[in-house]
Amino acid sequence: MMVSGLGAFAVSAVGIVDSINFVAMNLFLSVATGATVVIAQHLGAGERKKASDTAAQSIVSVFILSALTGLGLFIFGKQIIGFMFGGAEAAVKSAAWTYMVCSAISYPLLGLFNVFTGIFRANNNFIASMISIVMSNLVNLAVGAVCIFWLDLGVLGAGIGLVSARLIGAAILFFHLMRSPKIHIKTASFKVSSGIMKPVLYIGVPAGLDSLVFNGGKLLVQSIVASLGTAALAANSIAGSLNSIINIPGGAVSIVAVSIIGYYAGSGDKEELRKMINKLTLYAMVLLGGVSLIFLPFASHILKLYQPADQVLTMSLHITYLTLACIPVFWPAAFIMPACLRSTGDVVYVTTVSMLSMWLVRVFLGYVLVRYTGLGIMGIWIAWCFDWVTRGVPFYIRVFRRKYEKYLPASEESSAAG
Repeated sequence: MMVSGLGAFAVSAVGIVDSINFVAMNLFLSVATGATVVIAQHLGAGERKKASDTAAQSIVSVFILSALTGLGLFIFGKQIIGFMFGGAEAAVKSAAWTYMVCSAISYPLLGLFNVFTGIFRANNNFIASMISIVMSNLVNLAVGAVCIFWLDLGVLGAGIGLVSARLIGAAILFFHLMRSPKIHIKTASFKVSSGIMKPVLYIGVPAGLDSLVFNGGKLLVQSIVASLGTAALAANSIAGSLNSIINIPGGAVSIVAVSIIGYYAGSGDKEELRKMINKLTLYAMVLLGGVSLIFLPFASHILKLYQPADQVLTMSLHITYLTLACIPVFWPAAFIMPACLRSTGDVVYVTTVSMLSMWLVRVFLGYVLVRYTGLGIMGIWIAWCFDWVTRGVPFYIRVFRRKYEKYLPASEESSAAG
């Protein structure tokens, strides 16, 4: 919202870089995701030493990967922006490069932040993560406001706020991690070994590939949006920003699901595991439905906080009404259930369904609707919502038939014993 005061070009620039960031970050987020699941499974099985070693080696791995990713983005960032968004205005591309440099610098900090939060969530310590996230967002708000409005640094000010926030967030979590009663990081082995990291990568790599393809598809969709003009690009960024706020309860349940389902998968309690998958999906539906009902009458007023032009406001409002109707019904099965399935070890099926749905529905159908129906930006978001349906149905069937149980760690041990 602060950036929107600088003009549509600034909103578009930040939206472009964020779409690129989501793709690049998957290289280290995949390891953090795998670490969360494996640590939760070890703790569920009572193996604290293995949990601590997994945490320590995941920290090293994520830091290296995030630093290399940031370096690659810094070196090739201009070429990526030019290739993917060559049709955007010069002012948009220039501001996007400025924000991308700040993003690349913050990658190692973000990598540590994510792996730290994953470790805490794996042992059900959500307080440390909450404190860190609240503090980092306050820093982002304060530093960003000073740099944008007082120092008049524009998009660079938003980037400085981003780097500051991620530094504070990672520092707070590191302090808490050194005092953790369950994960003994001081005595753990930081030397990366295949025995420890193999199960992390088994879960993390498919999850990362899934997310890479998903966000890569979103990036391609973003390039289609860029061809519709700066107004459509700004509307897409604003609607996406508001959509992420509306979806906070869903994201929260998804985060909780990874650690809780991983814990039950490690303990081998199949019945409680099945019940918990269904409960988490239902909780997400109820929470998202409540948020949508609250947002619905105030959607126009909230969007005006972004200070959009009339045309941008109209497009953003239409998109928001569509997502408010679809999120509670279709989103939980499309994203809560696969988070649960990954935590049981059923990662190949999830990745396959996600990839097919992303490219056949969200990307291809979105392109067709934009190119041949005259729906414009609404065509992108209609395909977006339909993608939730085409991925949610197969995941629901998978859970209903309990196919994931053959991937549970306890099941493998039973087979070996037999």
